[in-house]
Amino acid sequence: MPTEGPRSIRRVNPPVPVSGPSGDFDEVAPGVLVHRSARVDVEAFEAGPGTVVNAHARIYGTSVRLGREAWVDEHATVGGGSAFDPGAHLRAGHWLHLGNYSQLNIARGITIGDEVGVGIGTRVFTHGAYLSEWDGFPVEFAPVRIGSRVWLPNAQVNPGVRIGDDVVAAAASVITADVPAGSFVAGAPATVRGPSRRDPDTGRRAEILDTLAKEIEALTGIAPKVDAAAGTVAIEGATFDLGARRIEGGATKASETARNQLRRRGIRFPYEVGDGAYRRWPEAGA
Repeated sequence: MPTEGPRSIRRVNPPVPVSGPSGDFDEVAPGVLVHRSARVDVEAFEAGPGTVVNAHARIYGTSVRLGREAWVDEHATVGGGSAFDPGAHLRAGHWLHLGNYSQLNIARGITIGDEVGVGIGTRVFTHGAYLSEWDGFPVEFAPVRIGSRVWLPNAQVNPGVRIGDDVVAAAASVITADVPAGSFVAGAPATVRGPSRRDPDTGRRAEILDTLAKEIEALTGIAPKVDAAAGTVAIEGATFDLGARRIEGGATKASETARNQLRRRGIRFPYEVGDGAYRRWPEAGA
């Protein structure tokens, strides 16, 4: 895979035909796959390597920039009303996940950090308007900012909201006001109910590693070596440090299966594979 950052793609609807992956996807830029049934119609579009835009997804508007390994699931929408207004934009970091039927309305701009999950049916709005503002009905246009490490499952975010880092929303939450970092929110309207996380103790981390080892063995047929004290998982010469998010060693089919299973548990590593080796993303630093 390439080591470059995001690549610009302008108006790739229909997708640019290239030789590359077989099946229903075209590689429209190095490491960026767009399903042939998806619509990508953006005046200025950038996406980082590992990005996948799945079937029937729609991305349209003035400006959209996605980091590495964005996942735009089937029937997800980026755009919405006024998406081609001057200044309409989405700026998202690495590992953005847009679930089935999720929607980001970018009319007045959405800024998103790294590792943000926008779950199935979640909607983020930067404008709410239908009846006449002149006649006194409520109309609101305002940007939305979402920090890093945020999980929004089947939620709604209203215009003008700012969400801090490390926030988790309960399913079906309606977020109408700013959310401080480190919060768990729930309800309609959503209110802070407590912290979003608590540091696991040694016993709990041992349980997590035991579960991971069983899942990885079931998938690969190889029992990984786990070290609860060090917080590591090792398989076929590759060692994953869960705390530091570092990988040492070579890449194999089994180690990639293990890395994907760790991702499913929310443990992501800023690495790519090249010539059988793991290489840290340049933008991730040393």
